[in-house]
Amino acid sequence: MSENENNNINDDENKYIYRYKKEDLNNASSSKKDESAEKRTEKEPGGHKKVREPKKKNKIAIFIGSALAFGAIAGGTMFGINYVGNAVANRSGNSANISQVSNTLQSDASYASNETTSVESIASANMPAMVILDGTTTTSSGLIYGGAQTEEVKGTGIIIGKNDKELLILTNAHVVSGLDTLSAQFVNNATVTANVKGADSTHDVAIVAVPLSEIKDDTMKAISIATLSADSENVNVGEQVVAIGNSAGLGQNVTVGYISAKDRSINVDGTTFSKLFVTDAAISSGNSGGALLNMKGEVIGINFAGNTSSNVENMGYTIPIYTVQNLIDSLMTKETRTAVDQSESAYLGIAGVDITSTVSQNYGYPQGILIRQVGEDSPAKKAGLTQYDILSSFDGQSVSSMDGFKNLLKYYKAGETVTIKYYHLENNEYKEKTAEVTLANANDAKQ
Repeated sequence: MSENENNNINDDENKYIYRYKKEDLNNASSSKKDESAEKRTEKEPGGHKKVREPKKKNKIAIFIGSALAFGAIAGGTMFGINYVGNAVANRSGNSANISQVSNTLQSDASYASNETTSVESIASANMPAMVILDGTTTTSSGLIYGGAQTEEVKGTGIIIGKNDKELLILTNAHVVSGLDTLSAQFVNNATVTANVKGADSTHDVAIVAVPLSEIKDDTMKAISIATLSADSENVNVGEQVVAIGNSAGLGQNVTVGYISAKDRSINVDGTTFSKLFVTDAAISSGNSGGALLNMKGEVIGINFAGNTSSNVENMGYTIPIYTVQNLIDSLMTKETRTAVDQSESAYLGIAGVDITSTVSQNYGYPQGILIRQVGEDSPAKKAGLTQYDILSSFDGQSVSSMDGFKNLLKYYKAGETVTIKYYHLENNEYKEKTAEVTLANANDAKQ
């Protein structure tokens, strides 16, 4: 097996799933458990300004034709979008009210001398920085008369900082995507309401915010801020690691293992993730968003996926901190938004189909949403969007799927003006463009 084949195990014998826990609350005994996340796509880090046509020019026509046919099922109605705005948040490790994990570990003589710390010390110091995330989401039963179903989602978060008003928690985007409610449970079992501050599904990273005013003094004293490694890129295969997460949704759990491999790629629900760590530390359902720690007690990665193949054991996947550090810093500066009242809900005015990373690789397209239809007199039409454009970003947030697109819209009011990025086909080349769009009221949209 060649090195490239060894580093990219995406064959039909391997099945990768997100490691969060999702349960149908309406029918707990149902055998149809949905442990898969909504489809997500990945955009090249930093974004490319220009994508040249595939060698076979007819691929564009073939794909667009099939997309239009599929769009009658997947596209459906006209709608807008939504998510995070702008504010200033600081990742602060020297909070006067919240201890820093590194400070706790530095009191250990072995840590102070740059030797490895015991697993027990690492677990003890980092448990106060871990959070259990619980959410609910409403989904269709899929039956004509089945109605809606409420599902409970369980995952993990890592406290990484705070600003003047909020405690900031790092997790996976798939854990918090499309939730109706979200709460955070701290190490002392105190539970508070939380909100998504920013998320990027293409890299599966999100920041959750909890108002400091909602956290009682005893909880502030009990929790701590994790230390993100500044050197995770230099982790070596064979290094011992510690994983902490809400295993099986039953509470925080500590497992131990080693870095089994680096720079691996996997495909989860049509999205390709690269430069991943592989570890044999157990990463169970509910561990998504949890920490992978080195033996200095620093967070080197975010646990998020596992291999469910019957012939594979002890193979968990982690997003290295160095690959998403800039994204984390950016998401921490976003404005925390809450869902707006339906009377003020926003509308963009497009229908389209997802371009997953698999489709992108096969046909050479940018990832995002291929616009199938633009509503007359809609904000999208006024902004210059046309059929076959590919929407890739909304207000600084990457757009990866129609479902995610609709979820974003829940947080913006009609009348707000945001910046969008999209790709437009010119002379058989997709070129990136930017436009300002003022969202209209969804209640006034023509259905």
